[in-house]
Formats: sequence, structure tokens, C-alpha cells
Amino acid sequence: MRGLLLLIMLQLGMTSLNAQDFKFGKVSKEELQEKFNPADSTANATVLYRKEYTSFNLSSSGYHVRRVHERVKIYNKEGFDWATKQIVLSSGGTIDGFKANTYNLVNGEILVKKLTKASFFTEKLNNYWDKIKFTFPSVKKGCVIEYKYSIVLSYSNFQDIYFQDLIPIKKLDVEYIIPKYFKINKVLNPRAEYKPNLSCLKQGGDNKSFTTDVIKANLINVPALRREKFVDDLNNYRAKLILELIAFSPPNGFTTNFATDWETIVEKIFKNKYFGGELGKTRYFKQDIDKLLEEKKYNKKEIVKLIFDYVKSRVKCNGYNNIYAFNGVKKTYKEGIGGVADINLMLVAMLRYAKINANPVLLSTKTNGIPLFPTKRGFNYVVCGIEVKGEVLLLDATKEFTTTNILPLNVLNWQGRIIRPHGSSAWIDLKPKRNSNNTTMISATLNSDLVFEGRVRSQKSDYYAYEYRKEYAGLEVKELIKNLSEDKGEIEISNLVTKNEKDLNKAVMNSYDFTYEDGAEEIGTELYIAPLLFLSEGNNIFNNETRNYPIDFKFPRTRKNIVNISIPEGYKVKSIPESVKMIMSDDLGVYSFLVKNNVNSVQISQALSINLQMIPVNYYSELKEIYKKLVEKNAEKIVLEKI
Repeated sequence: MRGLLLLIMLQLGMTSLNAQDFKFGKVSKEELQEKFNPADSTANATVLYRKEYTSFNLSSSGYHVRRVHERVKIYNKEGFDWATKQIVLSSGGTIDGFKANTYNLVNGEILVKKLTKASFFTEKLNNYWDKIKFTFPSVKKGCVIEYKYSIVLSYSNFQDIYFQDLIPIKKLDVEYIIPKYFKINKVLNPRAEYKPNLSCLKQGGDNKSFTTDVIKANLINVPALRREKFVDDLNNYRAKLILELIAFSPPNGFTTNFATDWETIVEKIFKNKYFGGELGKTRYFKQDIDKLLEEKKYNKKEIVKLIFDYVKSRVKCNGYNNIYAFNGVKKTYKEGIGGVADINLMLVAMLRYAKINANPVLLSTKTNGIPLFPTKRGFNYVVCGIEVKGEVLLLDATKEFTTTNILPLNVLNWQGRIIRPHGSSAWIDLKPKRNSNNTTMISATLNSDLVFEGRVRSQKSDYYAYEYRKEYAGLEVKELIKNLSEDKGEIEISNLVTKNEKDLNKAVMNSYDFTYEDGAEEIGTELYIAPLLFLSEGNNIFNNETRNYPIDFKFPRTRKNIVNISIPEGYKVKSIPESVKMIMSDDLGVYSFLVKNNVNSVQISQALSINLQMIPVNYYSELKEIYKKLVEKNAEKIVLEKI
């Protein structure tokens, strides 16, 4: 019966959508009175209507205009975030015809609050793109917001066509008109679960020699992107049509080719004066590097470390991701600040000057996605690669805690393209080649008050150390103890000592004393002890029945906990949890839980290894079972009985 009612509601909703007037400003009382989306009652907001229309001007300057009209219903406070919008446009681009209103229903009357252009805030993303942000006024539960605008883009700045969002879309109309003078790659995102129905047709004009490609979509009840934990970037799984301009042949003009293959794209990047041109400049740093290396005869490994540390201390990153050094390496060196390309191309140039086989490596960050075909937008970041005996060591001098082969996590994405002198290039794998380790060892004794006393020693290497330093470096001991105590129950930590926090080439080590009151329970003449004490994990982080997206663990890892519990006087072991070991297919993951009774003590050793940065979705059921078993074993008890 409930399903029938829902079906009727959806049918009525579709009839209403088809009959509704979506002209700007014509918001109805029915829209304002709607309490939830009939197709997705969990949604905090819904796009009631979105229309996009893109057309091209074929004048000598050449540009295209993108017109957008969107109406959004906000159901509750959790949906208020949708009242802040952003528009991305090319630097120097224009936005016209902007209108924005908030609608509220008060005592049966629709009240309208207008937003003006003065409410815009513009943020420069890089030398190519700006971001305009604005927030609607008078946003309340049940309100409707609406806006429309048009932006003018150069003919080469193609933007993808999106058919899906993080909230449901009730009605979506898209029309994209491409004149015959443009040769364009068009690919539906194969990583998206939702597959929209599109129509692509040719349309003639008054002049029979003039034709256009028309891409159209008229969609009803588009589902929201499903949120899942451990996803690299949810936008990479959005239903969209990816567009890339290959060539432009204007009437009575010369053909301009933009992209053919990766070799051609990389060659054009290398020849750009803001890329290859910056690599040849040495005069601005020559004297300083000579002085840095003059003290003694360093080996190559020492030279790399000296120059890498020097660049990191000399210049700071302004946050601009780019492959071109638009600020200029010389200016960046002088002012001490620049973009990613300014800094890392400078690093390459310095290492080459010191006779190190260093080359720039182009890559795409996770937010930029994985390029599905050769495209000038495929790369948005550059690091330094040093080739040694068939291996490429990767360096990024833009972040404080990076080291050799420890890059910022957002750039560990698929492959990079190394560019050697004279412009030759090749793909290299960016995935970490070994597991990062996080080992915690506890030695504990249970006193007569059922309080554990003991000592903890922990060691974090590679990316575990990198994450620790990013989060905790520089904190005072008191603040660090507070962070270490979180989510551990009734614990008191003292005598905390941290080693190697600033020595980036060594593992971070912590040790501290503790007292812990939640680890044991007395029932009759027996004691029930949590085997991992405050290290126990009580929730399965993978509890959904199915999975849509690959599982991104950021880096391959091994987490090991070793707990040694001394048996209190007057007790003996009655029972211990059973040991277990599970191995995923293709050795992608291994879980072990080993318990050993040593007469006067019990030792528990738990280890979980995830041996691949990104676990394919078809292994999800195995991964889920491993985490399920982990939670089960953590919940089991060591039982002691009185002698």
C-alpha cells in the first residue's frame, strides 16, 4: 500500500512538473508548502528546476555564452548550505543578467527578498579561472531560492555539462548548440552510476551549408549522488558529459588544433615559456646554491636533501595549483612566495644545476579527476621527479611536511607524466610503493580497583607520520594529550614524550603513561577484559550492503596493535578469544587477530593491512567482512576467574 501511495505521489509530481510554469519569479505556494521530496524523503534540499542553454558566437573574437536558471527548495536547516552558490568563470570573463531571489511563505503570502550583484565575492583560483560566491538572504526552513545568469567564455574554455548533483533534481533541461566549425570530444562519464538519456542531433539553419550539433537532455527526478565513505572525490562519479575542444575551423580562417594525443599536449606544455622557459633560468639562484654546496663533497642523496630543504625554507606556496609558473621562478625566489609550478619548477632547475637527473612531472589532483582522453585540462599540478636506476623519486616542495616519495595526499591520483629534457615524456605510476606503518604497543597491569595502569609506545612512518605532523606538529603537550585522549573513554595520560616530530626522514614516536578505568568489568567471581583496551574499534565503517564507488584509503597501510596484559594476583585465565586470520583476494588486504596465553600475562596482536591505495568496488564484500570480523573480535572478552 505504501509503495502504491508513493507511486501515485510520483506520478502526480511528474504531471505537476510538466504543467508548471518555471519562468523566473513564478514560484508557487505549492512549492513553498512542500515538506519533502516525494522521490527522496531524506533530501535536505531539492533542485526544483534547472535549465542550461549554451550557444556560440562566431565573430572573429569567438566566444560562447552559457545561460543558467536554477530553482532550489530548502526543507530544513541541514539544507541551508545550498543557499550559498558559486560560479566558476574564466579570468576576465563576464557575468550578465544576474537575478537572485529568496521566497518565503508568511501568513499565506509569498515574500520575496532580492539579492544584488553587490553581494558577490570573487576569489581567484589560478591564472585561468575565478570563482564568484554569493549567499542568499532570508533563508529559512521551507524557503525557495532562485537565480539566473549568463556568462561569456572564450570559445576554447569548454565546461563539462552536469546532469546530477548532491541533491535530487526534479526537472532538468539542457541544450548545448555546437556549430560545425568546432571539432569536440564528447564522453559520458563512465564512472557515474546514473546514466542520463541524451539526444544528439544535427540541425540546419537558414544557410543550408551551416549545420550545428545539438545536445539535449530533458530529465525528470534525477537521483542525488550517493554519499559514501572513503571516496577520492564524489564529483568524479557525477553524471556528466565531458567536453574537450580538439580543433576550431572558423569560416574563411585557419584551423587551430588544440589536442590530438598526450605527446602533442605535453610538447605544447613544454614549449610554453612559463614551463620549459622557466627551467632554463639559473642566474637568480646560482650564487646561493654554489654556497650551499661548497662546504664539503656531498653525495647525490645529500645534495637532493640539501636543495629540497633549502627550497622549502626559502619559498612558500600561495595555494595556486597550476602547471605554469605565471608568477615566474625568479620573482618567486626573490619574494619568497609563489604557486605550485613556480616552486617545483624552481626545484627541478636547482637540482639539474647540481647535476641531478631531475625532471618535472605533470599530474592531475583528485579534485581535477582522471582524464579519460588527451586533454589540456588533464593536468593541473606539477612536482619534481628524480630518476635513479629505473625508479622515479618524487618531491613536492610546496608543503611543509613532504619528503622524498611523500607527496600531498590530493595528488596521489593515477599516473603522472614525466617530461625529460628536449620534451620527451612518459607515464609514471604515482601510487606509493610500500605500506605506511602505524604500530602501537601497550603494556598494562590491572590493579585491585579494576583500573589499568601502563605505558604506551607508538611509531608512525611515511604517510602516517605525514598526517600526524600535519595535524599535531607544534601543539603544546597539554593540547596534544587532550587530542590523544579523545574517544578513549576514562583515560588519563601523563609523561608524554614525542620524538622525531621535526626530523621528516624518521618515524614519529610517542610514549606515555596512562591509567584507564573502562577496560575491565567484574561479574561475580570473574573479570571480563576488553582485549585491546582503549584501542578497540566498535563500529564497522563499511556497513552498507552495496557499494558504488572504489574505496580510497589514500595510501596503502598497515595498522598494528600489540597489547600485553599482566594477570592480577589471585586470578587465572578462564578463556581467551579465538585467533583468526583473513586474507582478501589478490592479497589486497590481510587481517589477523592473535591471542596468546603466557600463564602470567595475555598478549594480543591485531594487524590490518590494506595493500592498495584504491580498492576496486568488486572487492567491497570481502573488505566489509574483514571490518565486520575486526569489530566482532574487538568486542570479545578475555575472561579471568579467581584461583
